[in-house]
Amino acid sequence: MYAEVIAGVIGGLGLFLFGIHIMSNSMKSLSTGLLRDMLERVTSNRIKSVFLGVIVTALIQSSSATSVILIGFINAGVMKLASALPVIFGANIGTTVTAQLIAFKLTKSAMVFVFFGAIVHLFAEKEKTKNRALAVIGFGILFLGLAMMGSSVKPLAQNEAIVNSFLIFGTYPLLGILAGLIVTVILQSSSTVIGMVIALASAGLLDLTSSIYIVLGDNIGTCITAIIASAGGKRDSRRLAFGHALFNIIGTLIALPLVPLYIRYLPMLSGDIARQIANTHTIFNVVNTIILLPFVPVFVKILEKIVPGKDYEPKEGGYLEEHLLSTPGLAIRAALRELSVMLSVCRDMLEKARQCTENFNHILKNEIVVDENSVDDMQKKITAYLAEVTQSRLTDKQRYLVPAIIHSVNDVEKVADYCEDIAKLSERLYENDLSFSEEAKAELRKVFDKTAALMKHTKQALDNNDERAALIALNIEEEIDALIEQYKLNHIRRLEQGVCVSNAGLVFSDILTNIERLNDHLCNIAKGILHRGKR
Repeated sequence: MYAEVIAGVIGGLGLFLFGIHIMSNSMKSLSTGLLRDMLERVTSNRIKSVFLGVIVTALIQSSSATSVILIGFINAGVMKLASALPVIFGANIGTTVTAQLIAFKLTKSAMVFVFFGAIVHLFAEKEKTKNRALAVIGFGILFLGLAMMGSSVKPLAQNEAIVNSFLIFGTYPLLGILAGLIVTVILQSSSTVIGMVIALASAGLLDLTSSIYIVLGDNIGTCITAIIASAGGKRDSRRLAFGHALFNIIGTLIALPLVPLYIRYLPMLSGDIARQIANTHTIFNVVNTIILLPFVPVFVKILEKIVPGKDYEPKEGGYLEEHLLSTPGLAIRAALRELSVMLSVCRDMLEKARQCTENFNHILKNEIVVDENSVDDMQKKITAYLAEVTQSRLTDKQRYLVPAIIHSVNDVEKVADYCEDIAKLSERLYENDLSFSEEAKAELRKVFDKTAALMKHTKQALDNNDERAALIALNIEEEIDALIEQYKLNHIRRLEQGVCVSNAGLVFSDILTNIERLNDHLCNIAKGILHRGKR
């Protein structure tokens, strides 16, 4: 008998998980663009943000998905922590819609949903219609799994020892909360755990008290997805994930003393234990939100203590003043100073890229990505600023200088791109457990040293219009070209001798190529100082 019960529960759980997955993914495909647009309109109005969180999560049937989208927005810098927290509170309410749907016990209609969903999916031509049909199929499969779980565990309700082992969760609240937390962390789905609790309770294995404690633990366990998703992101995204957990932990502490009231009054709303469990889930999150929403600023301060420190900030020059545009000479000088800042950022990026080739570091690689975005932003701002400058009356020299500066801006942006590419190549080396030979490491060190010197003299030439520094930069570039040509031949020799692994050798060769191209763009700037090449 027990083998049949286990097989039925596992099979039913599998169907339930698959149904939730299909339904959630289909709903996300149908509405992700709309949902992102909605979330981007989040304002400082906390009540509106809560309702937005409810609607978004009810549509995609996943508070975890909502939290992951919010984490993405925070990492992209388009949303602040204080704005995202109320949305997360609302997402907790929105996710209870699934439990309310499950409580309808549409198990007898499950096959009808699957049949009509399958027919529409097979014959529909539009992708949207197919996705809607998939959502209906998932809805039906969900209830099939629920029915299988319920029918499989029914025989266990006749065994007093088994029933008592389940009821222990009501006797020892912390044990019930821990059970709900652990199972949710393992399954990565609060809706699945609620479905299991409803199936067990409907079969007579769980009473309302035990179910309530498991649901409380389930609410805490569902936060693990956001915590995992926030790892490696900005500090505010980690604060949001921990804020989600803190919200549910505080709510659980508030709810624990009120459980007797739940047990007393919930049956008045419905005599069906499935509906009572679903109502517990909804009431917990609604009351929690009402109590804690006014304390969002306090939450932010607490979370800043839990996750201390500041994120690595984007760089900016700040020299492009609007009031200088009426004086083209000063505006052009401001653009050159901003360009110098771009080149300084690239110098830092080159050093970080070098460190990544020697000993890969995820933090440095992420900083390089931020720096590259900063350089991109400065490129756009300088180009737009100089376009404004050209609207004024310019001297012949100024008309000649503006496009030359724009060419140099584009060259510096390319330098930043190649620094990021070197960091990505270093990451590939790290991810695949590859390493360079000692000879190759020494060659890279020499090339990086020469490139750092080239960048130093290029910046000096740019800052001071120094032709001597520009000439030194061009001479260094010729030395680097000769070294890279020799080192590529050395690399082929090492491959033939078996000293170097071919995959690591490809990365080595690609890094040399990126450095060579990077230096070409630096030389374009130096040539511009000498009134050669692009200038």
